[in-house]
Amino acid sequence: MAPVLTRRAFLEKSLKASASLAIAPAATGHAQTASAIALKLTRAAPVEIPANFMGLGYEMSSVATPGLLNIANQRYIALIRGLGPQGVLRAGGIVANYTRYLADGTATAERQNTVITRATLEQFAAFLEKTGWTAIWSVNFAQGTVEQAIEEARAVAEILGPRLLALEVGNEVDTYGRGQPFRSPSYDYASYRKEYDTWHDAIAKSAGNIRFAAPDTASALDWVEQMARSATGDVQILTTHYYRNGQKKGSADQLLVPDPRLLDIAARMRAASQQSGIPWRMCEINSFSGGGRAGVSDTFVGALWTLNTMLLLAQSGCSGVNMETGVNQLGFISSYSPVEDNGHGVNSAGVPYYGMLAFAEAFAGCHQLFPVEPGNGPDTLAAYVLGSAGKPRSAVIVNTDRTNDARISLSGLGMDRAEILRLQAPAAESRTDVTFGGAPVDASGRWRAKSKERFHGATVEIPRMSAALIRGTGLTISV
Repeated sequence: MAPVLTRRAFLEKSLKASASLAIAPAATGHAQTASAIALKLTRAAPVEIPANFMGLGYEMSSVATPGLLNIANQRYIALIRGLGPQGVLRAGGIVANYTRYLADGTATAERQNTVITRATLEQFAAFLEKTGWTAIWSVNFAQGTVEQAIEEARAVAEILGPRLLALEVGNEVDTYGRGQPFRSPSYDYASYRKEYDTWHDAIAKSAGNIRFAAPDTASALDWVEQMARSATGDVQILTTHYYRNGQKKGSADQLLVPDPRLLDIAARMRAASQQSGIPWRMCEINSFSGGGRAGVSDTFVGALWTLNTMLLLAQSGCSGVNMETGVNQLGFISSYSPVEDNGHGVNSAGVPYYGMLAFAEAFAGCHQLFPVEPGNGPDTLAAYVLGSAGKPRSAVIVNTDRTNDARISLSGLGMDRAEILRLQAPAAESRTDVTFGGAPVDASGRWRAKSKERFHGATVEIPRMSAALIRGTGLTISV
Protein backbone atom coordinates (compact mmCIF):
# COMPACT_ATOMS: atom_id res chain seq x y z
CA MET A 1 0.00 0.00 0.00
CA ALA A 2 1.30 3.48 -0.85
CA PRO A 3 2.45 5.55 2.17
CA VAL A 4 -0.01 8.13 3.48
CA LEU A 5 1.15 11.72 3.00
CA THR A 6 0.55 13.63 6.24
CA ARG A 7 -0.73 17.21 6.20
CA ARG A 8 2.65 18.54 7.34
CA ALA A 9 4.50 16.48 4.72
CA PHE A 10 2.13 17.76 2.04
CA LEU A 11 2.74 21.37 3.09
CA GLU A 12 6.51 20.85 3.10
CA LYS A 13 6.35 19.26 -0.36
CA SER A 14 4.28 22.11 -1.81
CA LEU A 15 6.56 24.76 -0.29
CA LYS A 16 9.68 23.02 -1.59
CA ALA A 17 8.19 23.17 -5.06
CA SER A 18 8.07 26.96 -4.82
CA ALA A 19 11.43 27.26 -3.11
CA SER A 20 13.58 25.20 -5.42
CA LEU A 21 12.75 24.97 -9.09
CA ALA A 22 9.05 25.58 -8.88
CA ILE A 23 8.78 25.18 -12.64
CA ALA A 24 8.71 22.20 -14.93
CA PRO A 25 12.03 21.82 -16.76
CA ALA A 26 12.14 21.34 -20.50
CA ALA A 27 15.90 21.89 -20.53
CA THR A 28 18.60 23.23 -18.20
CA GLY A 29 21.99 24.82 -18.67
CA HIS A 30 23.23 28.00 -20.31
CA ALA A 31 20.89 30.58 -21.76
CA GLN A 32 21.94 29.83 -25.30
CA THR A 33 20.29 26.38 -25.25
CA ALA A 34 17.51 26.03 -27.82
CA SER A 35 14.71 24.97 -25.47
CA ALA A 36 13.50 26.70 -22.31
CA ILE A 37 12.12 25.81 -18.89
CA ALA A 38 8.34 25.96 -18.88
CA LEU A 39 6.54 27.87 -16.16
CA LYS A 40 3.22 26.21 -15.36
CA LEU A 41 0.58 26.66 -12.69
CA THR A 42 -1.39 24.07 -10.76
CA ARG A 43 -5.15 24.10 -10.28
CA ALA A 44 -4.77 24.91 -6.58
CA ALA A 45 -6.34 28.08 -5.23
CA PRO A 46 -4.10 31.15 -4.98
CA VAL A 47 -2.66 32.25 -1.65
CA GLU A 48 -3.89 35.64 -0.38
CA ILE A 49 -1.20 38.19 0.58
CA PRO A 50 -2.24 40.77 3.20
CA ALA A 51 -1.85 44.42 2.21
CA ASN A 52 0.52 44.99 5.17
CA PHE A 53 2.78 42.01 4.42
CA MET A 54 5.86 44.24 4.10
CA GLY A 55 7.73 45.01 7.31
CA LEU A 56 10.91 46.21 8.97
CA GLY A 57 12.18 45.32 12.44
CA TYR A 58 14.08 47.44 14.97
CA GLU A 59 15.68 47.13 18.34
CA MET A 60 13.71 49.26 20.79
CA SER A 61 16.66 51.67 21.06
CA SER A 62 15.97 52.82 17.49
CA VAL A 63 12.69 54.38 18.59
CA ALA A 64 14.54 56.40 21.25
CA THR A 65 17.34 57.51 18.90
CA PRO A 66 16.98 61.26 18.23
CA GLY A 67 16.08 62.12 14.65
CA LEU A 68 15.90 58.52 13.36
CA LEU A 69 12.25 57.44 13.15
CA ASN A 70 11.21 61.05 12.99
CA ILE A 71 9.16 63.07 10.49
CA ALA A 72 12.18 65.33 9.95
CA ASN A 73 14.08 62.34 8.50
CA GLN A 74 12.77 62.73 4.95
CA ARG A 75 15.16 60.12 3.50
CA TYR A 76 13.88 57.48 5.87
CA ILE A 77 10.27 58.32 5.12
CA ALA A 78 10.98 58.05 1.38
CA LEU A 79 12.71 54.67 1.84
CA ILE A 80 9.74 53.26 3.74
CA ARG A 81 7.19 54.66 1.32
CA GLY A 82 9.19 53.09 -1.48
CA LEU A 83 8.33 49.69 -0.01
CA GLY A 84 4.60 50.27 -0.24
CA PRO A 85 1.72 52.32 1.14
CA GLN A 86 1.09 49.84 3.95
CA GLY A 87 3.44 47.87 6.14
CA VAL A 88 4.47 47.13 9.73
CA LEU A 89 7.37 48.45 11.80
CA ARG A 90 8.21 46.17 14.70
CA ALA A 91 9.86 47.80 17.73
CA GLY A 92 11.32 45.19 20.04
CA GLY A 93 14.35 42.93 19.81
CA ILE A 94 16.69 41.99 22.62
CA VAL A 95 16.96 45.66 23.67
CA ALA A 96 13.27 45.45 24.67
CA ASN A 97 14.48 43.28 27.57
CA TYR A 98 16.40 46.31 28.87
CA THR A 99 13.84 49.04 28.15
CA ARG A 100 11.76 51.16 30.52
CA TYR A 101 8.88 53.55 29.91
CA LEU A 102 9.16 56.81 31.85
CA ALA A 103 6.47 59.20 30.65
CA ASP A 104 8.31 62.39 31.61
CA GLY A 105 11.84 60.98 31.72
CA THR A 106 14.82 61.58 29.44
CA ALA A 107 14.86 59.45 26.31
CA THR A 108 17.89 57.14 26.22
CA ALA A 109 18.99 54.81 23.41
CA GLU A 110 21.46 52.32 24.87
CA ARG A 111 21.88 48.58 24.48
CA GLN A 112 21.04 47.74 28.07
CA ASN A 113 19.44 50.97 29.18
CA THR A 114 16.84 52.32 26.78
CA VAL A 115 14.23 54.75 28.04
CA ILE A 116 11.05 55.46 26.10
CA THR A 117 9.12 58.60 26.99
CA ARG A 118 5.77 60.07 26.08
CA ALA A 119 7.53 62.51 23.75
CA THR A 120 9.30 59.54 22.11
CA LEU A 121 5.98 57.84 21.47
CA GLU A 122 4.48 61.02 20.03
CA GLN A 123 7.39 61.36 17.57
CA PHE A 124 7.07 57.71 16.60
CA ALA A 125 3.31 58.07 16.09
CA ALA A 126 3.86 61.07 13.81
CA PHE A 127 6.43 59.06 11.84
CA LEU A 128 3.99 56.18 11.40
CA GLU A 129 1.28 58.58 10.28
CA LYS A 130 3.63 60.09 7.71
CA THR A 131 4.59 56.69 6.26
CA GLY A 132 1.11 55.18 6.47
CA TRP A 133 2.45 52.11 8.28
CA THR A 134 1.48 50.51 11.59
CA ALA A 135 3.55 49.09 14.46
CA ILE A 136 4.04 46.02 16.62
CA TRP A 137 5.27 47.17 20.04
CA SER A 138 7.08 45.02 22.64
CA VAL A 139 6.86 45.53 26.39
CA ASN A 140 9.59 44.35 28.78
CA PHE A 141 8.40 40.91 29.82
CA ALA A 142 11.94 39.83 30.69
CA GLN A 143 12.68 42.21 33.58
CA GLY A 144 9.70 44.52 33.90
CA THR A 145 6.59 44.20 36.00
CA VAL A 146 3.00 43.80 34.89
CA GLU A 147 2.19 47.20 36.43
CA GLN A 148 4.88 48.85 34.31
CA ALA A 149 3.59 47.04 31.23
CA ILE A 150 0.07 48.30 31.87
CA GLU A 151 1.26 51.90 32.11
CA GLU A 152 3.30 51.56 28.91
CA ALA A 153 0.54 49.74 27.02
CA ARG A 154 -1.95 52.47 27.95
CA ALA A 155 0.37 55.16 26.63
CA VAL A 156 1.20 53.24 23.44
CA ALA A 157 -2.46 52.52 22.72
CA GLU A 158 -3.47 56.12 23.38
CA ILE A 159 -0.70 57.79 21.37
CA LEU A 160 -0.34 55.36 18.46
CA GLY A 161 -4.09 54.80 18.25
CA PRO A 162 -5.04 52.90 15.06
CA ARG A 163 -1.33 52.78 14.09
CA LEU A 164 -0.79 50.12 16.79
CA LEU A 165 -1.24 46.77 15.08
CA ALA A 166 -0.42 44.60 18.08
CA LEU A 167 1.41 44.41 21.40
CA GLU A 168 4.14 41.85 22.08
CA VAL A 169 4.63 40.47 25.57
CA GLY A 170 8.31 39.57 25.48
CA ASN A 171 11.00 38.92 22.88
CA GLU A 172 12.32 35.42 22.15
CA VAL A 173 10.70 34.12 25.31
CA ASP A 174 11.86 30.55 24.67
CA THR A 175 15.44 31.68 25.44
CA TYR A 176 14.67 33.19 28.85
CA GLY A 177 15.85 30.05 30.63
CA ARG A 178 18.64 29.20 28.19
CA GLY A 179 21.12 31.76 27.00
CA GLN A 180 19.39 34.74 28.60
CA PRO A 181 19.44 35.23 32.39
CA PHE A 182 15.76 36.07 32.89
CA ARG A 183 14.23 32.80 34.13
CA SER A 184 15.39 29.50 35.61
CA PRO A 185 16.74 26.73 33.34
CA SER A 186 13.48 24.85 33.89
CA TYR A 187 11.43 27.60 32.21
CA ASP A 188 9.17 25.88 29.70
CA TYR A 189 6.05 26.62 27.68
CA ALA A 190 3.71 25.90 30.58
CA SER A 191 5.61 28.37 32.78
CA TYR A 192 5.56 30.97 30.05
CA ARG A 193 1.88 30.50 29.27
CA LYS A 194 0.93 30.97 32.90
CA GLU A 195 2.83 34.28 33.00
CA TYR A 196 1.53 35.36 29.62
CA ASP A 197 -2.07 34.81 30.70
CA THR A 198 -1.55 37.01 33.76
CA TRP A 199 0.06 39.82 31.76
CA HIS A 200 -2.39 39.56 28.88
CA ASP A 201 -5.47 39.68 31.08
CA ALA A 202 -4.18 42.61 33.14
CA ILE A 203 -3.17 44.65 30.07
CA ALA A 204 -6.35 43.84 28.16
CA LYS A 205 -8.48 44.85 31.14
CA SER A 206 -6.62 48.11 31.78
CA ALA A 207 -5.45 49.31 28.37
CA GLY A 208 -8.51 48.80 26.21
CA ASN A 209 -9.00 46.89 22.99
CA ILE A 210 -5.42 45.85 22.19
CA ARG A 211 -4.44 43.06 19.80
CA PHE A 212 -1.64 40.73 20.92
CA ALA A 213 1.20 39.11 18.95
CA ALA A 214 2.76 36.01 20.55
CA PRO A 215 4.67 33.96 21.56
CA ASP A 216 7.53 35.59 19.59
CA THR A 217 9.95 32.70 19.88
CA ALA A 218 13.54 32.57 18.67
CA SER A 219 13.15 29.01 17.41
CA ALA A 220 10.72 26.97 19.53
CA LEU A 221 7.95 26.22 17.05
CA ASP A 222 6.33 23.83 19.49
CA TRP A 223 5.59 26.85 21.71
CA VAL A 224 3.79 28.50 18.78
CA GLU A 225 1.88 25.30 18.03
CA GLN A 226 0.81 24.91 21.66
CA MET A 227 -0.33 28.53 21.82
CA ALA A 228 -2.29 28.11 18.60
CA ARG A 229 -4.03 24.99 19.93
CA SER A 230 -4.99 26.55 23.27
CA ALA A 231 -5.79 30.09 22.10
CA THR A 232 -9.11 31.47 23.29
CA GLY A 233 -9.01 34.94 21.81
CA ASP A 234 -5.89 35.89 23.78
CA VAL A 235 -3.58 36.12 20.76
CA GLN A 236 -4.36 37.67 17.37
CA ILE A 237 -1.05 37.10 15.55
CA LEU A 238 1.23 34.07 15.92
CA THR A 239 4.90 35.09 15.75
CA THR A 240 8.36 33.57 15.57
CA HIS A 241 11.87 34.50 14.32
CA TYR A 242 14.29 33.11 11.75
CA TYR A 243 17.96 33.52 10.81
CA ARG A 244 19.67 31.25 8.31
CA ASN A 245 22.63 30.74 10.63
CA GLY A 246 24.86 32.46 13.15
CA GLN A 247 27.17 35.24 12.01
CA LYS A 248 30.38 33.21 12.34
CA LYS A 249 28.95 30.13 10.63
CA GLY A 250 27.26 31.93 7.75
CA SER A 251 28.38 31.70 4.13
CA ALA A 252 27.15 32.98 0.78
CA ASP A 253 26.38 29.46 -0.43
CA GLN A 254 23.86 29.05 2.39
CA LEU A 255 21.83 31.94 0.96
CA LEU A 256 21.77 30.65 -2.61
CA VAL A 257 19.57 27.58 -2.06
CA PRO A 258 16.44 26.95 0.04
CA ASP A 259 17.04 26.19 3.70
CA PRO A 260 15.29 22.93 4.71
CA ARG A 261 14.77 24.36 8.20
CA LEU A 262 12.90 27.37 6.79
CA LEU A 263 10.71 25.06 4.71
CA ASP A 264 9.87 23.14 7.88
CA ILE A 265 9.14 26.36 9.81
CA ALA A 266 6.89 27.64 7.04
CA ALA A 267 4.96 24.36 6.81
CA ARG A 268 4.46 24.07 10.57
CA MET A 269 3.47 27.72 11.02
CA ARG A 270 1.05 27.46 8.12
CA ALA A 271 -0.55 24.38 9.64
CA ALA A 272 -0.83 26.02 13.08
CA SER A 273 -2.37 29.11 11.50
CA GLN A 274 -4.88 27.18 9.41
CA GLN A 275 -5.94 24.97 12.30
CA SER A 276 -6.39 27.88 14.72
CA GLY A 277 -7.60 30.54 12.31
CA ILE A 278 -4.92 32.93 13.64
CA PRO A 279 -2.60 34.58 11.07
CA TRP A 280 1.14 34.09 11.51
CA ARG A 281 3.92 36.62 11.00
CA MET A 282 7.70 36.25 10.78
CA CYS A 283 8.23 39.32 12.93
CA GLU A 284 12.05 39.14 13.03
CA ILE A 285 14.11 37.71 10.19
CA ASN A 286 17.30 38.22 8.25
CA SER A 287 20.27 36.32 6.88
CA PHE A 288 22.61 35.67 9.82
CA SER A 289 22.09 36.51 13.48
CA GLY A 290 24.49 38.80 15.30
CA GLY A 291 24.16 41.52 12.68
CA GLY A 292 24.82 39.45 9.58
CA ARG A 293 28.09 38.46 7.95
CA ALA A 294 30.05 41.31 6.35
CA GLY A 295 30.96 40.53 2.77
CA VAL A 296 27.90 38.30 2.40
CA SER A 297 24.80 39.84 3.98
CA ASP A 298 25.62 43.27 2.58
CA THR A 299 26.25 42.05 -0.97
CA PHE A 300 24.02 41.29 -3.93
CA VAL A 301 23.70 37.75 -2.60
CA GLY A 302 21.81 39.29 0.32
CA ALA A 303 19.44 41.13 -2.03
CA LEU A 304 18.55 37.97 -3.97
CA TRP A 305 18.11 36.03 -0.71
CA THR A 306 15.79 38.74 0.65
CA LEU A 307 13.57 38.70 -2.45
CA ASN A 308 13.44 34.92 -2.65
CA THR A 309 12.74 34.48 1.07
CA MET A 310 9.93 37.03 1.14
CA LEU A 311 8.25 35.35 -1.82
CA LEU A 312 8.66 31.89 -0.28
CA LEU A 313 7.08 33.04 2.99
CA ALA A 314 4.23 34.77 1.17
CA GLN A 315 3.64 31.55 -0.79
CA SER A 316 3.50 29.67 2.53
CA GLY A 317 0.58 31.74 3.79
CA CYS A 318 2.68 33.96 6.05
CA SER A 319 0.78 37.19 6.83
CA GLY A 320 3.94 39.31 6.83
CA VAL A 321 7.67 39.60 7.45
CA ASN A 322 9.71 42.12 9.40
CA MET A 323 13.21 42.31 7.97
CA GLU A 324 15.56 43.34 10.77
CA THR A 325 17.47 46.54 10.07
CA GLY A 326 19.54 49.29 11.67
CA VAL A 327 21.55 49.15 14.90
CA ASN A 328 21.46 45.70 16.46
CA GLN A 329 21.55 44.64 20.11
CA LEU A 330 25.37 44.67 19.95
CA GLY A 331 25.42 48.36 19.17
CA PHE A 332 26.50 48.54 15.52
CA ILE A 333 24.74 48.81 12.15
CA SER A 334 24.00 45.28 10.96
CA SER A 335 25.58 44.09 7.71
CA TYR A 336 22.19 42.79 6.61
CA SER A 337 20.41 46.14 7.05
CA PRO A 338 17.96 47.09 4.30
CA VAL A 339 18.37 50.66 5.55
CA GLU A 340 21.89 51.88 6.24
CA ASP A 341 23.04 54.65 8.57
CA ASN A 342 26.31 56.55 8.30
CA GLY A 343 26.27 57.42 11.99
CA HIS A 344 25.63 61.09 11.27
CA GLY A 345 21.91 60.97 10.66
CA VAL A 346 22.03 60.09 6.97
CA ASN A 347 20.11 57.00 5.94
CA SER A 348 20.30 55.22 2.60
CA ALA A 349 19.29 52.00 0.88
CA GLY A 350 21.47 49.03 1.77
CA VAL A 351 21.93 46.28 -0.79
CA PRO A 352 19.22 44.04 0.80
CA TYR A 353 16.75 46.90 0.35
CA TYR A 354 16.72 46.15 -3.37
CA GLY A 355 15.29 42.69 -2.69
CA MET A 356 12.47 44.27 -0.70
CA LEU A 357 11.97 46.87 -3.42
CA ALA A 358 11.61 44.19 -6.09
CA PHE A 359 9.07 42.38 -3.90
CA ALA A 360 7.16 45.64 -3.38
CA GLU A 361 6.96 46.27 -7.12
CA ALA A 362 5.81 42.70 -7.77
CA PHE A 363 3.25 43.04 -4.98
CA ALA A 364 1.84 46.36 -6.25
CA GLY A 365 -1.67 45.66 -7.46
CA CYS A 366 -1.23 41.93 -6.80
CA HIS A 367 -2.51 40.36 -3.60
CA GLN A 368 -2.39 36.69 -4.55
CA LEU A 369 0.33 34.13 -5.22
CA PHE A 370 -0.53 31.27 -7.55
CA PRO A 371 0.90 27.80 -6.77
CA VAL A 372 3.44 26.74 -9.40
CA GLU A 373 3.82 23.21 -10.70
CA PRO A 374 6.82 21.42 -9.14
CA GLY A 375 9.70 20.38 -11.38
CA ASN A 376 13.03 18.62 -11.20
CA GLY A 377 15.29 21.57 -11.91
CA PRO A 378 18.06 23.09 -9.79
CA ASP A 379 17.52 24.50 -6.30
CA THR A 380 19.07 27.74 -7.53
CA LEU A 381 16.11 28.64 -9.74
CA ALA A 382 12.73 29.72 -8.33
CA ALA A 383 9.61 31.18 -9.89
CA TYR A 384 6.53 32.84 -8.46
CA VAL A 385 3.36 34.08 -10.14
CA LEU A 386 1.38 36.94 -8.61
CA GLY A 387 -2.00 38.41 -9.43
CA SER A 388 -5.35 39.57 -8.13
CA ALA A 389 -9.02 38.62 -8.34
CA GLY A 390 -8.00 35.12 -9.39
CA LYS A 391 -6.03 36.33 -12.40
CA PRO A 392 -2.21 36.19 -12.72
CA ARG A 393 -0.60 39.55 -13.50
CA SER A 394 3.15 39.09 -13.12
CA ALA A 395 5.95 36.61 -12.51
CA VAL A 396 9.18 36.81 -10.54
CA ILE A 397 12.11 34.57 -11.50
CA VAL A 398 15.17 34.33 -9.24
CA ASN A 399 18.33 32.66 -10.56
CA THR A 400 21.03 32.20 -7.90
CA ASP A 401 23.19 29.88 -10.00
CA ARG A 402 26.75 31.25 -10.15
CA THR A 403 27.47 29.61 -13.52
CA ASN A 404 24.34 29.02 -15.57
CA ASP A 405 21.89 31.45 -17.14
CA ALA A 406 18.30 30.30 -17.61
CA ARG A 407 15.66 30.58 -20.30
CA ILE A 408 12.08 30.55 -19.06
CA SER A 409 9.03 29.88 -21.21
CA LEU A 410 5.95 31.85 -20.20
CA SER A 411 3.75 30.41 -22.92
CA GLY A 412 1.65 28.56 -20.36
CA LEU A 413 0.64 31.89 -18.84
CA GLY A 414 -0.59 33.42 -22.08
CA MET A 415 1.52 36.49 -21.43
CA ASP A 416 1.70 38.27 -24.78
CA ARG A 417 2.49 41.79 -23.60
CA ALA A 418 4.70 42.60 -20.65
CA GLU A 419 7.56 44.66 -19.30
CA ILE A 420 10.61 43.34 -17.52
CA LEU A 421 12.33 44.96 -14.54
CA ARG A 422 15.66 43.32 -13.75
CA LEU A 423 17.41 43.10 -10.40
CA GLN A 424 21.14 43.11 -11.21
CA ALA A 425 24.65 43.86 -9.98
CA PRO A 426 28.15 43.58 -11.48
CA ALA A 427 28.87 40.48 -9.37
CA ALA A 428 27.42 38.32 -6.62
CA GLU A 429 29.76 40.00 -4.12
CA SER A 430 28.88 43.55 -5.21
CA ARG A 431 28.17 46.04 -2.44
CA THR A 432 27.61 48.92 -4.86
CA ASP A 433 26.16 49.52 -8.33
CA VAL A 434 23.08 47.39 -7.61
CA THR A 435 20.11 48.36 -9.77
CA PHE A 436 16.48 47.44 -10.18
CA GLY A 437 14.84 48.39 -13.45
CA GLY A 438 18.15 49.91 -14.52
CA ALA A 439 18.19 52.43 -11.66
CA PRO A 440 19.54 52.68 -8.11
CA VAL A 441 17.73 54.20 -5.16
CA ASP A 442 18.81 57.85 -5.21
CA ALA A 443 20.33 59.92 -2.40
CA SER A 444 16.89 61.15 -1.35
CA GLY A 445 15.69 57.57 -0.78
CA ARG A 446 13.55 57.43 -3.92
CA TRP A 447 13.57 55.02 -6.83
CA ARG A 448 12.18 55.17 -10.33
CA ALA A 449 12.80 52.61 -13.07
CA LYS A 450 14.89 53.75 -16.01
CA SER A 451 14.89 50.54 -18.01
CA LYS A 452 11.71 48.60 -18.76
CA GLU A 453 12.30 45.95 -21.37
CA ARG A 454 9.37 45.18 -23.60
CA PHE A 455 8.55 41.51 -23.64
CA HIS A 456 7.40 39.88 -26.88
CA GLY A 457 7.35 36.16 -27.49
CA ALA A 458 7.27 33.15 -25.23
CA THR A 459 10.63 33.10 -23.43
CA VAL A 460 12.69 35.36 -21.21
CA GLU A 461 16.37 35.03 -20.30
CA ILE A 462 17.42 35.27 -16.66
CA PRO A 463 21.20 35.69 -16.35
CA ARG A 464 23.01 33.87 -13.58
CA MET A 465 22.91 35.67 -10.20
CA SER A 466 20.01 37.93 -11.09
CA ALA A 467 16.25 38.21 -10.82
CA ALA A 468 13.50 39.60 -13.01
CA LEU A 469 9.98 40.88 -12.51
CA ILE A 470 7.90 40.25 -15.62
CA ARG A 471 4.83 42.42 -15.33
CA GLY A 472 2.10 41.56 -17.81
CA THR A 473 -0.39 43.83 -19.47
CA GLY A 474 -2.22 41.02 -21.26
CA LEU A 475 -2.01 37.95 -19.04
CA THR A 476 -4.37 34.98 -19.15
CA ILE A 477 -4.05 31.49 -17.77
CA SER A 478 -5.03 27.96 -18.71
CA VAL A 479 -4.02 24.94 -16.63
